[in-house]
Amino acid sequence: MEMNRGLLVSQLNTEVLIIGGGILGTAVARELSKYKVDVTLVEKEVDIGWGSTKSNSCLVCQGADALSFRKEYRNSKFVWESMPLMEPLCQELDVPFRRVGELSVIRNNDELSKFVKLKRKQEEWVPDMTPQRFIDREELSRMEPNVSKKFIGALYDPDMAVTDPVRLAIALAENARDNGVNVMTGIKVLDISQSNDGFEVQTTQGNISARFIINTAGVFADKIAALLNADNFVLYPVKGYVGILDKKVGKLVSHNILARPQAPGEMNIVTPSIHDNLFFGIQLRLARRGDCSNDKEMARKALVNAQELVPDISAKDIITAFSGFIMYRNFEMGWHECVVRASDKVPRFITLVIGFPGISASPAAAKEAVKLLAQEGLELEERSDFDPYRKAIVEFSELPEEDKKILIAKDSRYGHVVCRCETVTEGEIVEAIKRGATTLDGVKYRCRPGMGRCQGGFCGPRVTDILARELGISREEVTKKGEDSRHLLYRNKELLGKN
Repeated sequence: MEMNRGLLVSQLNTEVLIIGGGILGTAVARELSKYKVDVTLVEKEVDIGWGSTKSNSCLVCQGADALSFRKEYRNSKFVWESMPLMEPLCQELDVPFRRVGELSVIRNNDELSKFVKLKRKQEEWVPDMTPQRFIDREELSRMEPNVSKKFIGALYDPDMAVTDPVRLAIALAENARDNGVNVMTGIKVLDISQSNDGFEVQTTQGNISARFIINTAGVFADKIAALLNADNFVLYPVKGYVGILDKKVGKLVSHNILARPQAPGEMNIVTPSIHDNLFFGIQLRLARRGDCSNDKEMARKALVNAQELVPDISAKDIITAFSGFIMYRNFEMGWHECVVRASDKVPRFITLVIGFPGISASPAAAKEAVKLLAQEGLELEERSDFDPYRKAIVEFSELPEEDKKILIAKDSRYGHVVCRCETVTEGEIVEAIKRGATTLDGVKYRCRPGMGRCQGGFCGPRVTDILARELGISREEVTKKGEDSRHLLYRNKELLGKN
C-alpha cells in the first residue's frame, strides 16, 4: 500500500513521466491508469499534495466569476467541465465532498448592476452552466441569519462545493498506484535532456528515461519547462492568507459567503470546510516563491473583512492560519485560467498550470492532458481490469456505536483516542502509516491529528511515538515534513552533555 520513497535505482525506463504529485499530477496519473501505458510519477516532497494543493481553500466551483474578464476566456472551461466530474470522482475514491452553495453578497445597487451583467454573460456564453439566481435581503437572512444585515441581497450559486484537496490527491495517487502507476516521492528533478527516443531525466535518486513528459510541477512548472527550453512562460507567485476557525463556531454559516473586493489584493470569503471548520480570507500579495510565512497585517485585514461578512467572527476563535500560492502565468493568468498544452518547441512535452481554485479544474484538465498525449503519439488502449474504487481510512468518530465496538474488538488500537480535538484513534494513525505516511504532516493530512484547537499540543508527542514505533526509528528521527524538519532535536541529557 505504501508509495515508493527514494527507491529509484541508477536507471529507470518509463513511457510517460509525470513530474509533480499535486492535484494535477495525481489526476493525470489516475486518468492514465485506465490505459495500458507504463507511467511513473515523481514528487520532490516526501508525500503527495504538499505544494499548492495543501494550501487551498478547499472550494470546488464552476468558475462563473471568471466570465467577468472576457468572452475569449476559454481556459476557464476546465473549471466548469470539471463540475459534473468531481462528485462522482470523490465517490469512487471515498473522499468527502459536500455541496454548500455560494452567496455572493451585494452591498448596493451599483454592485447589483455588476452582478446582473455577470449573470447575463454566464447565460449567454456558457448556457450549460448551472443557473444562478438573485435573492433579496429577507431571503439572505433566512438562508444565513449570521451574515451582516447591511447587504441588500446576494447572487446564489447552488453548485459551489467543498472537499479535502490533499485527501483527494492522496486518493488519486493510491488508486493510480493500485492500477499500475509507479508513484515515487522524495525525488527531485535536477535536469532534463532530449534523447533519440524521448528524454533523459536526471534526479536526486538516479536517471529516468521517458518517451513523454507531463509537467505538473506546480509553482516550479516554469523551471521544469526551462530545463528543455520547452516554453518561455514565467510564473509569478501571488501569496494568499487563509485563517481557520474553531469547529465550535463552524455553524455560523452553511454556505460559501463571498464579497466583491473593495481593494486590490483582497478576496473576501468565509466558507465551510468539509471538516466543519470555517475558513476565511484571502489577502493576496506578490511574494518570493516558496515563502509561505504570514504577517500581522495580512491577518488583521483578513479578519476585518471576514467580520464585515459575519460580525460574530472573533479573533479568539482562530486556531491557525496558512499561506499558499496562486501562480500567474506571465502575470496574465486570471482566477480560473488553466493552461494545458503541448510544447510547440519540444515534442511530447506537455505542461499543465492552473489558477484559483486549482482543485476545481483538475478532472477535466487531466482528461485534456491524456488527449494531448494521444495527439503527440502515445498509443492508448483501454484496460479491461481498471478498478476505479479506493477505500478511505475509516473515521472512527463517524461510525455508529455498534460499528465502533466491532472495530475495537478486531483491533484494540481503535479504542485508544490519541487526538482529543479531532477524536482520532491509534488505529487510524497506524493505518495512515501503512498507507505511506512517514512524517507528522503525512499522518495529519490523512486522518487529522493535530488539526484541532490545540494544533498538536496534546497529541503531537503521542503521534511521534507511534511513527517511531511503526517505522522502526528513534523519536529523534521523526520529522514534521521530511528533510531537516526534526520534531525532537535532542534528549535533555544530550543537550546537557550527560551520558
